Amino acid sequence: MKRLLAVLSLSLFAALPAFACKVPDRADVPVTPGPNDVTPTPTVDPRATPIVLTDPTVTPSGLKYVDQVVGTGATPTKTQYVTVNYRGTFATTGQEFDASSRTGGPVSFNMGQVIAGFSEGLSTMKVGGKRIVYVPAALGYGAQERTGIPANSDLIFEIELLAVSDTPPPRPTATATAKPR
Repeated sequence: MKRLLAVLSLSLFAALPAFACKVPDRADVPVTPGPNDVTPTPTVDPRATPIVLTDPTVTPSGLKYVDQVVGTGATPTKTQYVTVNYRGTFATTGQEFDASSRTGGPVSFNMGQVIAGFSEGLSTMKVGGKRIVYVPAALGYGAQERTGIPANSDLIFEIELLAVSDTPPPRPTATATAKPR
């Protein structure tokens, strides 16, 4: 009986390739939309287009930039505070992921508090300048995924440098206006 099971098992195993059939890949199957099919909504803004840098300056790190306006004021150092307007987009899609306008206007920070590419892009600007900076993933967030930013994303920043300071700018104070009842 054991011998019979062994022979049957081997015979079945040997014959398996002869009976195997190819299941078509989904890409091989033509799809015809039906009257009730729903077209998926794209997750990327269709109006977003990647920014193309024409004749950029390329730094040894791989950062690229183009000055739109060359400022005439101070240039920040690594330890100083800056105040900027900025807009961040994905290099491949042009989709915006962040902007200073989302928080109501310019933002201030220490040069050491931002990603390396943003800091490097600012480091040769002068107050009053506007620059478009291409930040390769290695100078951005690298392999780390951030909220709304996939890992290994190349980024584009449009930056306007408004001020440079040795001390943190004063925080805005909230002023409430009381309405009589």
